[in-house]
Amino acid sequence: MTSAQCHLVAPYRSLADEYDDALGRQFFLRTRAAFERLQREYNLGFRSAADIGCGTGLFACYLARKWGIPVYAVDRSTEMLAQARRTCRGERVELLRQDLRKLQLPCRVDLITANYDVLNHVVAPSDMKEALRRVHRNLNPGGHFYFDLITPCLSLPPERWTRFRRRTRRGAVWQFLLWKPCQGLLRIDVMSRRVDRERAQFERHVERAYSPQQMAHWLSHAGFRLRGVHDEATGEFAVRCAPRLLFLAQRDTNLWS
Repeated sequence: MTSAQCHLVAPYRSLADEYDDALGRQFFLRTRAAFERLQREYNLGFRSAADIGCGTGLFACYLARKWGIPVYAVDRSTEMLAQARRTCRGERVELLRQDLRKLQLPCRVDLITANYDVLNHVVAPSDMKEALRRVHRNLNPGGHFYFDLITPCLSLPPERWTRFRRRTRRGAVWQFLLWKPCQGLLRIDVMSRRVDRERAQFERHVERAYSPQQMAHWLSHAGFRLRGVHDEATGEFAVRCAPRLLFLAQRDTNLWS
């Protein structure tokens, strides 16, 4: 496709209003089921929450509605937050535009969640360590951090493009994935074509896959106690490497740390 046919835009700028049709709703259903399963298994209780990298706000809105609690929905994309504002209208959800590396909630919460590769978008290990420290500071003592993570065990062919196409109400979205295992990087090119646009919109995303050992080490240094790591596909406690893992970590109970 030539440059005359395709326009390069910033990540999530063009995709925001089609995100739920193409990806968001399908993944939200999986995320909700996995969260409720682990919530029961670990008997998690919480009276406030924040969903970081909230995207269109589906999970933040669910937390507020299902659990009857105030929720902060945090994202750095203006376009995604605009969608979240519509999604969460009438709910106890406060939207915040922030970078995870500088996370500063108006007050501490009992639960922070990060779903659908949010932490994998933090590609520099030094930035990841800072993001974990920020999450720790914004949790109440004893509070929990729940998140998913893609790992180096991705089931994608190495150094070869893999394509996925998803229809939307106004057109279609294509994902082109290139897994580079030697670098631990996943490149995701996204093209959206809509009937009301003259040219297709093109976005480039990069994610880094982190091993569970790396993450466990960094969580410990940030002041967390790791309670569980589960295979996202099966829900079972992870005993071997899986493409996507679910982590549940608990903040220490020291108020001043």
